[in-house]
Amino acid sequence: MAIEVEVHREQTERGWLDKDGFVAPIAAGEGPRIIPRGAFPTGPAIGSPLPEVRCLDADGAALDLHLHRAGGPAILVFFRSAVW
Repeated sequence: MAIEVEVHREQTERGWLDKDGFVAPIAAGEGPRIIPRGAFPTGPAIGSPLPEVRCLDADGAALDLHLHRAGGPAILVFFRSAVW
């Protein structure tokens, strides 16, 4: 599967403008601003079991998701980083 990448960009006085009107210091299609378009894998379907997940919590402490939730349900949210 070939993944299409959003590359619409226009350089302005304030930075790089993308098709959604967001201005950033990095142009769309470069480094962390590579935005896939079209059909691409996004992970497990809603309701399907997750593989082993080890991550950091909001305080930076290591967390094993399956061990921490002790068999209960969980919501795992991933968000795209932004330039603040």
